[in-house]
Amino acid sequence: MMNSRFAAGGAAIYLLLFACTYGYTFFDHRTFAGLPAVLLGLPWIDYLPSGWLLAAIALNTAIIYLFLAAAASLYSFVRRGFRMR
Repeated sequence: MMNSRFAAGGAAIYLLLFACTYGYTFFDHRTFAGLPAVLLGLPWIDYLPSGWLLAAIALNTAIIYLFLAAAASLYSFVRRGFRMR
């Protein structure tokens, strides 16, 4: 399913970062303690209801994975092209 280990690692780092910022809200009950977790859901939090924060995070994770997989594939393609000369 996940062909690019680089992209899977990047997506996993994003999910770990979100889990840490979301978990922080359980220990700190100040007014803006949940702001970093909400900011990781940008730009989708403006378009989705607030209860769908996890859907925004899943969408961002998919976008990060696809971008990193395309970047890794392009890098591999360019590297192979220069090796053939």
